[in-house]
Amino acid sequence: MIYEYALEPEMVATWGELYNCRFFIREFGLGQGRLVSRYPKTWAKKVWEAFGSGREIDRKRLEELLVRLKETMVKRKECCWDDEKESWFENALQEHERYPFFAIMARNNPEGRAEILAEADLAGESLASWDVPHGRTVPRKAAEMTAAIEMMLSRCRWVKFIDPHISPGRPDYRPSLRAFMTILGAERPVSQPEAVEIHTGRHNATANFLKESYEGLIPVGLPVTLFQWQERPGGQGLHNRYILTDLGGVSFHHGLDTGADGETDDITRLDRAQYELRCAQYNINAPAFDQAEEPLEIIGKRGG
Repeated sequence: MIYEYALEPEMVATWGELYNCRFFIREFGLGQGRLVSRYPKTWAKKVWEAFGSGREIDRKRLEELLVRLKETMVKRKECCWDDEKESWFENALQEHERYPFFAIMARNNPEGRAEILAEADLAGESLASWDVPHGRTVPRKAAEMTAAIEMMLSRCRWVKFIDPHISPGRPDYRPSLRAFMTILGAERPVSQPEAVEIHTGRHNATANFLKESYEGLIPVGLPVTLFQWQERPGGQGLHNRYILTDLGGVSFHHGLDTGADGETDDITRLDRAQYELRCAQYNINAPAFDQAEEPLEIIGKRGG
């Protein structure tokens, strides 16, 4: 639903042409499901080196496009790069073996490799590596729920879990919470999240109970902040369920809890306007709700 693409710099350098710019500026970024990987760290520099002394009008369009591509860029750390390899393409294949991209997009795919998306292929039939779904229907089981958003969770720098009924004491929430937190606490291609937040309604439980219950679900050392809210008269209701990150967000129509065998839920990727609205409502500096309890700082203790 939200995926990381490695883009060949030499290919992107040609996207300043009018048709390419108009097309690709709409296909990447918030709400589109396609995010550009900063691979390597000098990726933008390599684009401009490949562009060279092209037309000024193409340069201006390429500048505009790069602003969009870098808006929600996946910033990999310590990526594999060998200066002795002949091309970006060869290096990208090596990095793909370490932490797979959703797709490597390049000008050509002479060997017909499955992980490569050739630019010319976009003019043909539907492609699974390009036509990312806006929504998915999944069984309400932790494994399937996390698989649908794993790339988003494993690449994000911050995340907000939003559900008015989240509770570490409820057996239907424990498996999914554990699975979500496992991804955040595991070794990732990017640094550990800068902030992990849980936003919910008021709990009928003590702070000590909540802290101890959450600690057992969260990987050791991972910091999480719990926010409990109450609705304002005539204001926004605490109803919908979301997972928001710096890379975009999704809505779980039923909830972040698991369900019985045979039950399914619809997960939908938020478009830009929806995402920005929900981020604003759960902005802790100017929330759309009143604070029901003091924020609770939790440090995970679950090992293994």
